Amino acid sequence: MLPQHSPDPYSTIEVADPLETLRIRISLWLLPLGALAALAAWGLSVAADKLSPPDKYLLLPIASGFLALEVYLWRNPQSIRWVWQVALSLIAVYEIVSLYYEAAYKLHQRDGITPAALWFPMVFLMAFNLLNRRQALRFSLTYLGLGLLAGGIGLLASPSLNATSINTAVQFTLSNIAYLALLYMFAFLRRHYAQMHQMAHTDALTNLINRRGMQQKLEGELERARRYNRPFALVLADIDHFKKVNDTYGHSVGDQVLREVAGRLAQHLRDSDSLARWGGEEFLILAPETDLHQAHLLARRLLEAIGESPISGVPVTLSLGVACYRQGDTVAALLSRADEAMYRAKAGGRNQVVLEEQLEDVIIPAHTTLNS
Repeated sequence: MLPQHSPDPYSTIEVADPLETLRIRISLWLLPLGALAALAAWGLSVAADKLSPPDKYLLLPIASGFLALEVYLWRNPQSIRWVWQVALSLIAVYEIVSLYYEAAYKLHQRDGITPAALWFPMVFLMAFNLLNRRQALRFSLTYLGLGLLAGGIGLLASPSLNATSINTAVQFTLSNIAYLALLYMFAFLRRHYAQMHQMAHTDALTNLINRRGMQQKLEGELERARRYNRPFALVLADIDHFKKVNDTYGHSVGDQVLREVAGRLAQHLRDSDSLARWGGEEFLILAPETDLHQAHLLARRLLEAIGESPISGVPVTLSLGVACYRQGDTVAALLSRADEAMYRAKAGGRNQVVLEEQLEDVIIPAHTTLNS
């Protein structure tokens, strides 16, 4: 049985991070790329005879650390968050040490800052894209605090302080605070957008995806079927005499019936299948890689699962219509055949499955009317 819907949508909806798939996909490329960048920076500095102490002692260990994390991630992909916390910590150590060295030994000699210091705020951006919002904020605040502390100690250790050095340090500090504040605001808005997107595509009563969400899945599956010539099926299920359930037992019982029907249907689907509340007392199942025979077996299984025992003391049955993708189909055409098959199941006595191939063999008078 599915849980009751809470009146506070934010308290129950588990918001999926819209960047999670992309984050996992690019992680295995970023680590070796970071190792290559560290090795290139070390090699070019040696060739130019301008190898600073931070570069001399930190770049090679960082490159080795990135490669070790790459190997670990290949073997433990579920540890991606931990891997990136370690990787970002390595970068942060390098940036903080470089910032101290810059403030203590170089800032008084020039009007600007070194390339290493220019990259300091990029760690914020990486953190907010590779970690969750709270982890990124904690990491960034710690990183900024340690960086400013190191820079301040470096300035105090500098041979001389002049107006240009102080101005550079002040601008660097303020710009990084502003950068971090803007990133946090962006992360908050991204999470808010994810919540709104989730709510817009989720049925409030059953917590299934709704018609809008399923429409997107249908269009994606149709595109895949056209491109690779792969089968898929739709099963449209309608609760029989649902209006009578509401009229007899009340809407609270009717709502409970909808929730438990949704739960029973979901228990008998594969992970690759999608279940949506299509509207009212209708549910739509999208079954990829499924031909008409397999879809028929699925529909029969769902029919038995609902009818095996009463729901909240109410005997419940379904009428199901099954349709499969045909070359050249549109979403509307496929849905129309599934809907027509379900309509014929109701007209034929309910509590049954009708396949699209049976439609030509069954004729319903035009004046026939159906009650849900």
